[in-house]
Amino acid sequence: MDLFRLLTFACVIGVHVLSATTTIDNVGSNAGQLLLHFTREAFFTLTGFVLTFQALRRPQRPLPFWRRRIPLVLTPYLTWTVLYSLLAVWTRPPGMPEPTVSQELVTMGWNALEGTAWYHLYFLLVTLQLYLVFPALVAGLRRLGRVGHGVVLGVALVAQVVVCELLIDPPANGFGAFLVAHGFVLLPAYLLYPVVGAVAALHLDQLQALVLRFRWWIAGLVVVTITLAELLYVRAVGTGTVPSMAAAVFQPTTIAWFLVAVLGLYALSLVVTAGWRPGGPARRVLAYASDRSFGIFLAHPLVLAGLLSIAGGWVDAVGSGLTLVALYLGTVVGSVLVADVARRLPWSAALTGRA
Repeated sequence: MDLFRLLTFACVIGVHVLSATTTIDNVGSNAGQLLLHFTREAFFTLTGFVLTFQALRRPQRPLPFWRRRIPLVLTPYLTWTVLYSLLAVWTRPPGMPEPTVSQELVTMGWNALEGTAWYHLYFLLVTLQLYLVFPALVAGLRRLGRVGHGVVLGVALVAQVVVCELLIDPPANGFGAFLVAHGFVLLPAYLLYPVVGAVAALHLDQLQALVLRFRWWIAGLVVVTITLAELLYVRAVGTGTVPSMAAAVFQPTTIAWFLVAVLGLYALSLVVTAGWRPGGPARRVLAYASDRSFGIFLAHPLVLAGLLSIAGGWVDAVGSGLTLVALYLGTVVGSVLVADVARRLPWSAALTGRA
């Protein structure tokens, strides 16, 4: 699953570069972001898959599982919350007064509780919530057979649609205000995807055989789903919906695309790596990149912010595909360098989740 992980990270950087260099009402940009936003769902699917796969090989009771897993995410989460809270002070709009030390400490505390220090850190907060419930999830799934797993997936799908409806059109009351402010950092907003990953891991052999057998059908399904997703987006924009809302990640119509995107990426990863020799150059490069992938994810907004700051008005002046490519490549290279340095430091675990 290393290639799956790396391709997903590549798309994460892509969507953030795209959103950082275009306006919120840009129709073309939002059309691209609509497709690239499958990444958060892919990550939660992958997390459910990996945790279940490891639980089948090395079963652990809840307490040992939590003691082992939670610090690997919580420590980097708190470290980067501090770093990005300081970055927010540095990049504050002109004319905004500099906060006092006590004000900034309070802000950091709220950022840690709410996952809002920077736009990507919510993922770690949701991952921690998933870790808390995972032992119960995998224990329940292991007691069920195929029919039971199908029922669980169906219930999770219905729940996902309901939650998405609430998030995209919240009620006009206190609960709705809470959803607007905090819904995206809560596990129920992504409930379906770790369940899909966990069930996939429980039926891994059959799943791999089916995916390889029907890989061309899956490729066709990806193309068809992309077309339908974009047609729905164009129709929504054409009827007056704001582009950013039409492409919003919690639109219920995006669930089908997210699931197909995850399936397509998994199929691509299987096919591409099928002929790779164990210990060969491709495998070694993949292992190197995978080892640093979490650090790349954590650092890439910092690198992107630095590049945008250095570029100044150049981004607005150029505003072309060349700008996007240059910023994307710069962000990728810079993030890899930052992650590589972080992995070699004595406090690597606090920065990358790996000792």
